[in-house]
Amino acid sequence: MMVSYPLGEWTLAFDRAYRVVRDDTTAVVLDEDRTALVLLSLTETGNLRIERTYYAMICEIDAAERKAVFHTTEELG
Repeated sequence: MMVSYPLGEWTLAFDRAYRVVRDDTTAVVLDEDRTALVLLSLTETGNLRIERTYYAMICEIDAAERKAVFHTTEELG
């Protein structure tokens, strides 16, 4: 099950339901403990910028469809 959130013309999809705090150009993805997992923003030209990831995730980006899909992975330890 993928959960989707809009950010500008982009769609952000996650394999879990997270809380997403966003405005027109920036999004912060939070887990149930309010830990920031991903910080994203849009550039001046509308491209997606992944500012930082704080969690073990794989991101697949489809620029043609303007979609970023995030999959949670097991942390390496």
